[in-house]
Amino acid sequence: MSAGHTHLELAGSELTAGILTGLAMCAVLQSAVLYQNFKPWFKKPHLTPLPSPERFLGAAIHSFVAMVFTSAVLTFTFSRLDFENNPIINYYGYNHVCILFDTAPSTYVTPIFWFFVAYLIVRFAVEDTKRLMQMKHISVNLRRISYGANVFLVAVAATFSLCLAIGPEENMVMHSTPFVGLMIAMPLVFVMHCFQDQNRKMIFVVGCTVFMIVSIIKVIFASIALIQFENFGPVSPSISQPMDLIWVLMALTAPFLMPVPTSIDYSKKNVA
Repeated sequence: MSAGHTHLELAGSELTAGILTGLAMCAVLQSAVLYQNFKPWFKKPHLTPLPSPERFLGAAIHSFVAMVFTSAVLTFTFSRLDFENNPIINYYGYNHVCILFDTAPSTYVTPIFWFFVAYLIVRFAVEDTKRLMQMKHISVNLRRISYGANVFLVAVAATFSLCLAIGPEENMVMHSTPFVGLMIAMPLVFVMHCFQDQNRKMIFVVGCTVFMIVSIIKVIFASIALIQFENFGPVSPSISQPMDLIWVLMALTAPFLMPVPTSIDYSKKNVA
C-alpha cells in the first residue's frame, strides 16, 4: 500500500518505532555491505587497482538483500498488512517480494535503501562502459548493444523508485512496470557479458539462455496479470509463483557468476 493509506493504518508511537527501527537497520546493514565489499579501499583510499565493475554490481545485490530483509522485519513486526486480501494477491494470485515494500513503516525506509542500490548499479554501468570502450576484440555492433544495455539498466535503476512511490492500490501498472523493466535489464547485461567473453564456457552460455528464457516467461506472466484480460485472469500461482522464485534466485546469483571478458587482462586495473 502507499504511504498515504498506511498513515491511517499505522500512526503515533508505533509508526515512529517502526521507522526508527528501519533506519537503524539501514545504517547497520548498509555500512556492513559497503565495508565488506570495499574493505581494501576503506583501509587505503588510494589503493590500486580499482574495484572491478562486477564488485559494484555484487554490492548492489547485497544492498538489495539487506533492503528486503529489513522490509520483512518491519512488515511482520509493525505492519497491519492483510496477507490474504491485498492488491498484490488480487492481481497476481500470490504474494511476491514486493509486498514487503508496500506498507508502513517500510514505505519510509526503502527509499533510503534504494538510493544505495541504485548508486551501486550506476557505478557498475559506468565502470563497465569504461572497460567496454577499451575492448578491441568485440564488434562495433556488440559494443553499441552492450552500451545500450548499460544505459537501459541505469534507466531502470532510476525509475524503480516509482515502485516505492506509487502504491499498488493507486496504480498497479505504474507500481509494477519498473520491476518488469528490471526483469529485462538484468539478464540482458548478463548476456552481453557472455558475448564479450571470447573464452566463454558452455555453462555460462547455458546459464544466459536459461536466465533470458525465464525472464521472458516472467515478463509475459506479469503482463497478463497487469492487463487483466476479461474472462482471463492471472496465470495460476502453481505455475507463476515457482517461476517467480526461480527468477529471483537467478537474478540474485547471476552477478556473482557473470563472466568477465578474458581477452584483455584487466587485473592490472581492476580487482574483481
